[in-house]
Amino acid sequence: MAVNSSSDGAGDPVARLACGRDAALVWDRAAAGKPPDEHERDCPHCRAAFADARRLDSLVHRMAAQELEPPPTMMDRVMAVVTEFRPHDVLTLPSPHGPAQLSRPAAAAVLRHVVDRMDGLRARSCRIEQLAEDGAAPHAADVTISVTARFGVDLASVTARVRQMVIAAGEQALGVPVRRVDIDVVDLFAEGTP
Repeated sequence: MAVNSSSDGAGDPVARLACGRDAALVWDRAAAGKPPDEHERDCPHCRAAFADARRLDSLVHRMAAQELEPPPTMMDRVMAVVTEFRPHDVLTLPSPHGPAQLSRPAAAAVLRHVVDRMDGLRARSCRIEQLAEDGAAPHAADVTISVTARFGVDLASVTARVRQMVIAAGEQALGVPVRRVDIDVVDLFAEGTP
């Protein structure tokens, strides 16, 4: 199923099938058990999306009906993780159900991964700090990330891209508003260096 991203006018991305139909509407109709309309019956993209939605719905219902038997060691494993939990090592996220928490190392790994996928850069380390300051957005974070850059890249341009990507990933992937991004270029590497 090919989807393209566009906007619904309110700023929210809408997944469109290659034929232009809103993929979510096709999936919702299939999940509700409604038959496909005339376009959906004739369009290969809509038929594929409809079939995918029906298969997923069937799989979810089958899995929900299965009885689960946790392994005997599950309680010991859960308790081991709980006792390792360190409150200072979490980020607080806004949530409609009250504050949620996210592991700081996991959040840093996500931001490093975003930078690693950029051409000409490699992330070395990432530190995320949430400081309650007057006038700052609630739960806003400051990010310090160190990178190595490929020899010859325009450092001003590449660090501006890093800043944009970290802000977007923090807010969209992690749900953490990013107030400031400090970037340290700590080394250079040559083309073709692993």
